[in-house]
Order: sequence, then structure tokens, then C-alpha cells
Amino acid sequence: MIRVVLPAHLRTIAKVSGEVQLAVEGQVTQRSVLDALEAQYPMLSGTIRDHVTQKRRPFVRFFACEQDLSHESPDAPLPDAVATGAEPFLVVGAIAGGSDSLRPTRRQLLATATVGLSASASEPVPVRERVYHVLGVPLRTGSLYPGNEDDAQAYRAARLIERLQSAGCKAVDEGDVQIPTYLPHHSIPPIRSWPGPRIAWDCVGQRIGPYLGEPGHLPVLIGCDCSIVVGTAQALAATAPNIHVLYIDGDFDDAPPDPARCQSAASLAVWLLTHRSPFSAGPPLASSQVTVIGWSDPSRSEPPAARSISLAEVRRAGPADAARQALDAIPPSAAILLHFDIDVLNKNEMPAAYFPHAQGMTMPEVAELLGALLKDPRIRILEISEYASLRDLDQRYIAGLVDLLSRSMAGRA
Repeated sequence: MIRVVLPAHLRTIAKVSGEVQLAVEGQVTQRSVLDALEAQYPMLSGTIRDHVTQKRRPFVRFFACEQDLSHESPDAPLPDAVATGAEPFLVVGAIAGGSDSLRPTRRQLLATATVGLSASASEPVPVRERVYHVLGVPLRTGSLYPGNEDDAQAYRAARLIERLQSAGCKAVDEGDVQIPTYLPHHSIPPIRSWPGPRIAWDCVGQRIGPYLGEPGHLPVLIGCDCSIVVGTAQALAATAPNIHVLYIDGDFDDAPPDPARCQSAASLAVWLLTHRSPFSAGPPLASSQVTVIGWSDPSRSEPPAARSISLAEVRRAGPADAARQALDAIPPSAAILLHFDIDVLNKNEMPAAYFPHAQGMTMPEVAELLGALLKDPRIRILEISEYASLRDLDQRYIAGLVDLLSRSMAGRA
């Protein structure tokens, strides 16, 4: 039997939790192994190689016996150790910061390819020991309109990493997630630019997977749209048996798909998280596994797709108490994804949000809320979405946002 190790998001799609074992007839080659894999798991067809050309997808690499086989002929025999089952055939994403000329060690490859196979990755680590891995998302294919790309660079120009480090945080700039630049842009119902959002989700999920496999290492995504939560939740679910999404947003973002209307994936994000559909991979989260916090525009689903604490309820309780209320309702064993859409701020204080809200929280209120939430050691992912650099040409508002983030992430809010 041939042993194949898949990356976390492909294991989720195939509904497997460990190595895949395949019976391969004839000579053992990349082509014969992938043919057998797709025959046994049809849902993987097209995810590793192109449907038509059969060429390896961008950002997918093949390794075996510490050899990079990505550019070998698909009909070349694989090493004998793979053919005999002594060593696995590894399907991995592009190594963060690497290139095709680099050859990672066997330990690095297995760490990358087997993320999610160990339950220890979900164990909480004290907040003071966290390492923040900051990753830019250069394409916002889930947004309503194109044109808001490379917003992550504004965070860097405002010295986010330096501010975090000065505040006492361990923070590393890991560059941008590599996302194909040829994603579609269209207005065909029900989801704008589909399947662009799904491709971006998979790229992000694959990139953050190795960090989720290491306790205390927390990916921080900047420059993204709200739909990215589908990909990050998928990646977190592959590493932890129980997850919860805390979704700070001025909107509920749970509009259901409408075949007669084109909507952005961002406006459907919570619905996509909590409903089985052709648009997302893996089982949906229960509505009890998502809490929307700070909304002023109500749910568009019946019943609502998630639990919630409205803006009015946050103000009645106070931001810190609202945070404790949300955290107390989450099982102690859960791994938490914290999503922060800056449009939860009112437009007088943050007009550089993608969709500014007339009603919304003040900067001090958000700092108090985020600061209380980030003190919880169960937080495993932080994503900051919907900043629009085109609305902030003098970078006045990104400077304020970076100040808020550095204080909250350092526990000084």
C-alpha cells in the first residue's frame, strides 16, 4: 500500500484524519498515485492538479524521502521507499518564505504536512508566551468591489510589527500569503467572483496550518475581507476537535445565498460558516459555535445563524464584561478564532472601513473589548478585516488602528 500525507485543508475535504493508504496498480509514479487518490476520494479531483492539463496546481509541492519531486516528470518512478510503503508521499503547500530551490528537512516537511494530526496543538499556552505571526492577504476576492488589494502594506507602513515589539509582544512579519493573481472578477449570482473566494480561503488555510500546529504560535491576518473567516475556521477545525468563532462586526454577515442576486462572499461569511453548502468544505459549525459581537445591522437569516451580543448589549454591560460573557459561554477546551472587522467602529472614528457604520463603537470601547478577549489563552487566530487604504490616503486612520492593536495585543488596553 502507498502512504500519502495530505495538508490539513485537503484532509478536511476528503474527511480523513490521518495518512491515506492507496492500492496502486503497476508502476508507482506521481500520476498513478494521484489517479488512485482521486479515484478513492473524488472530492479531491482538481484540488492538487488541473482537471484538464493534469499539471500540478500552483502552491502545491510533492516530496518524498527528503526530495522535492515537484518538477519531476509525473511518469517518473517514485523512490523505492514510497513504492514499498516504508516512506510516505507528501503533498504540501509552498513552505512559508521558501522557494522551489530550497529543500526543507524531513522534520520540517512532516511538521508542515501533518498539521492537525496531533491534538496537542490545541492546548492553550500562556498569553505572555505567544508569538504573533503577521501575514498579509493581498487579494480581497470576497469583497463586493475590486480595488482594495494590498491593504496589508498600510499596516506595515504604520509600523505594526515595530509597535507590537515595542509593546513587549513577540511578533514576526511573515510576508503575504501567496494567492494566484488570475482569480476571476464577475457579478454572476449567487456569489461575486466565485470560485475566487474559495481559492483564497484554501491558500490562507494552507499557509497558517503550520503555525496552528505549534502551541503558542498565533497567526494574525491583515488586509483581508470578512469571508476569509471561512478558510481560517476550516484550518483551525483541522487542528482542534472543538472550535469557536468570535466575530466582532458591525454587521451580522449571515445573508443566505440568493440565486437571483449577486452578493459578496463577505456578506455571507457567517452563513457559510454555519450551513452546509456547495461553497465551503468540511462540516458546518453549529450556531452555538459562532458569536457575533457589536452588530448594529441585524441578522438577515431566520433564525439567526449565530449567537450574538449586539452593540446595545455591549454598551449596557460594558465592553470588558461583554467579552467575559462571550468567553464564559465557550467550552474550556475550545480553540477560538477571533475575527475583528473594523466596521464595528463608528464612521466618525473610522471612516476608512470598507463599509463605515453610522452607529458603532468608539476606539476606547473596541480597545477594551479586544484587550479582554485577547487575554484568553484559547485564542488561536486573530484576523483584522475590511480596512480600506483608498479611504485613508494620508494614513491617519491606520495609525490609530495600529495603536489600538498594539495596546490590545500586548494586554495594555
